[in-house]
Amino acid sequence: MKRLILSININYNQLTQRLNSFIFILSILYSAPLKDADIAEFIEARYADADSIVYSMISEDFMYHHTPYIGLGIFTEYSDGSLLITGIVDDSLQTMLDVGDLIHEMNGKVVSADSPVITGRAGDGQRLILTKKGDSTFTEIIAPLILVQFSQNDSLFLADLTPYADLWHDYYIEILDVVSEKEKASVYYHWEGSREEGGPVYHFYAMELIYFHKKTELIYKIETLWSEKQFRDQFKY
Repeated sequence: MKRLILSININYNQLTQRLNSFIFILSILYSAPLKDADIAEFIEARYADADSIVYSMISEDFMYHHTPYIGLGIFTEYSDGSLLITGIVDDSLQTMLDVGDLIHEMNGKVVSADSPVITGRAGDGQRLILTKKGDSTFTEIIAPLILVQFSQNDSLFLADLTPYADLWHDYYIEILDVVSEKEKASVYYHWEGSREEGGPVYHFYAMELIYFHKKTELIYKIETLWSEKQFRDQFKY
């Protein structure tokens, strides 16, 4: 009798272990993707400077890939009648310009705070009159346009939240569509905001691909997509 009871317990324990293992495997294979509400919360938190929420939803290997664009691959700041180069997106692509250079003219026109956006195809030359850092001699160069994509890791992405939020007096976000899959979600949204009370309202529409780890549901990559305007900007009218 004791042997029979022992045999039943052993078989029961083995069956339970197998069942638990089967349930665990199913939970991995069929783990639910991020819900649409989670995606909406993440988008809204980014623009609200809710960095604690954003931080809790991204992984340590997170990367944010900005929309690719055709340009000179530089960051500039207008100061005292010239454009000061404050950063280079990728110094392996942009080798003719350096941080600290001052651009005075672009394509025959004196630069201003409202200088037009550069348009053209990758490889099109841009005529620049500039002074190199630490030099007062005016130099003319022909710098080709390049295809650039700026990327940020988790630290840089979080650091940008506060400066962006400080630019706007108020704003509104409307999530237009979310399509979720097992490890990816596509989100399309509309943003509008003004820099001062009663001031002009600015708009943009964005579409992003959000990738997340299946087990943790933490977001590890965001890719932003090209718009038709970015395509048309490559043509000169």
